[in-house]
Order: sequence, then structure tokens, then C-alpha cells
Amino acid sequence: QCRELELMHHDKLTETALLIMEKVVKNELEEELPEDLRLLFVDKDTITNAVNTSHDLHNQRIDNKEDDIVTRVGNSKESYNARISEGEVQRNRHRVAEINHFLENIRDELEQYENLDR
Repeated sequence: QCRELELMHHDKLTETALLIMEKVVKNELEEELPEDLRLLFVDKDTITNAVNTSHDLHNQRIDNKEDDIVTRVGNSKESYNARISEGEVQRNRHRVAEINHFLENIRDELEQYENLDR
């Protein structure tokens, strides 16, 4: 969706820039442009290159942000899975210890019964 919005912005900016360039060439511009901005409106290639460069930079920022989000989601997922796994390991260890304790009690009782029979 961000890329679609950027593309719409790029198209609108290109259209607007070319309209301004036509007005600059015909001296029909109502406002005076600063000199550095006026230099961009020398010819169609210059203004198109400037707008395309802006578009490329915006897309690069969108890509970087997407990479950042994907990385953070991946890290969060790994962290969550590690916590779940650690919880399972702890629960299993506790259960094994509980079973061992139960077996020790059974062995002790069995020894007591064997000693009574003697």
C-alpha cells in the first residue's frame, strides 16, 4: 500500500513539475521561484531526473522500513519460540523429577514390605 501511495505521489509530482516547467518556459508563472529551484526547470530531462531520483529514494526508504519490520517480526517470533521451548523443557524436567520421586517412594515402600516378610 505504501508503494502504491508513493507511485501515486510520484505521478502527481511529475505531472505538477512538468506543468510548472511549461509555465517557467513561457514566463507565465505567478510566483517567483528561488534560483536553485529554477535551475531544475531548465529542461524536461532535468526535472524528470530530479523527480525520479526522489521517487527512487522514497522507494528505498519504504524497502528499508519493510526489511526492518520483517527482521523485527522474525526476531520476535524466534524469541517467542525460544520462550515456549524453554517452558516446555522446564515443564518436562519437572515432570521427570516428579516421576523419579514417585518411583523412589514406590521402591522405598517395596523395600519396607520385603523387610516385613523376612
